[in-house]
Amino acid sequence: MDSLTENIRRAVENSPDGIARLETLESLQLCDKFTLKTTLSRLGKSNRIIRLKRGVYSSNPIRDAFTAAQCIYNGYIGFSSALYVHKLIVELPFIVTVVTSHKSASTVIGAYGFRAIAMREKAIGFKNVGGLTVSTRAKTLFDCLYLERYSIERDKLIEAYKTAKLSQDELREFDSYAKRFVSKRRRAKFDKIKREIIGKG
Repeated sequence: MDSLTENIRRAVENSPDGIARLETLESLQLCDKFTLKTTLSRLGKSNRIIRLKRGVYSSNPIRDAFTAAQCIYNGYIGFSSALYVHKLIVELPFIVTVVTSHKSASTVIGAYGFRAIAMREKAIGFKNVGGLTVSTRAKTLFDCLYLERYSIERDKLIEAYKTAKLSQDELREFDSYAKRFVSKRRRAKFDKIKREIIGKG
C-alpha cells in the first residue's frame, strides 16, 4: 500500500468515532480532490474503509454504530435503540433505528443493520445524549407504544419505565404526544400503560 493511500486510511481511522466526511478529508490537503475520491473508492472496494453514504466514510470495522446510523439517515436515535442509549435496557439491539420525518429505509453494512422509520410530523421530541441525537425518555415511550413492532415486548417496556421513574415533566411530555397524535379510541391504551408505569394501574 502506498504512503498516500495509507495516510488517507489513517485520516479516516483517526477521525472522531472513526467517521470522516469528504470535506474534512479535503481540508487536510493530502492530495487533490480527484485523487482523494479515487483513493477513497479503492479503499472502500478493498474493505479497508466503509462508505456509509456519499461523502461519508467509516473505519472498518465500524467503531460506533449509533453515530454511523445518524450519518446514514438524518434523524434521531429511536425505539429500542433509544431505550439502550438511555440505559433502559441492557441488550444491544440487532438493528440500529433512526426516526426520520420523511423516508423509511434499511441497509446492512458490515456487522450492523440500520433502518430509518419515517414518522413525519411525529418525528419530534429529542435531545443530545453523549453526542447523539436521541428521543427523550418520554418520546421513546410514546414511539414504542405507537409503533410497537420496533420496540421490545410490552411487559419488558413497562418494567423498564417503572424502574426509570419518569418525572412529572416527563409524564406531561408523554401525555402531550398522546393527546396530539393518538385518536381518542387508541388513547385508552396509552393511559392504561402510563398508570401501570407509575403504579396506579
